[in-house]
Amino acid sequence: MTLPSPSRRGAEWAELLDALNWESRRSAAFLGMLNRAVASRVKLNATDIETLGVLAVVGTTTPTRLASLLAMGTGSMTLVIDRLERAGFVRRVRGTKDRRSLTVEFVPQRSSEIAALYAPLRQRGAEIAERYSESDLAVIVDYLTRSNDMLRDLATSLTEGPAARNPQDAPGQS
Repeated sequence: MTLPSPSRRGAEWAELLDALNWESRRSAAFLGMLNRAVASRVKLNATDIETLGVLAVVGTTTPTRLASLLAMGTGSMTLVIDRLERAGFVRRVRGTKDRRSLTVEFVPQRSSEIAALYAPLRQRGAEIAERYSESDLAVIVDYLTRSNDMLRDLATSLTEGPAARNPQDAPGQS
């Protein structure tokens, strides 16, 4: 997908797009810093807190899916889950029909501990949002939703490849 040329949109649009891209990069960097600070506070490492973040978004899932989402090997993911389980943040749940199947889920008591560390982010974000109308917020939510979907798709294409996501579209398939 190519971006509309600045001449079609205007110089101000191009400047705003550059500013938006820069602020998005700053958000990613500062969120990473916040995540590492939270990880340190609860005596975890950055990978552990990132795994908990993904688990919070996708919900209970398998270790294999977690490893795939985080572009990690399954052996490394086992070590992460071991650490998180020892620390009381997650638990492994065996399948009821097939005891070989396994999922990983949050332990609610510990997840509330982490949520409390992120509470100032939510509170201060609400204070910032006060500056905007409901219609402005709807546009911001739409932009963030579309951006997050795009980021998920890009990450998936890099970790799984387009053929893994949609086998019928793989080259050489008719």
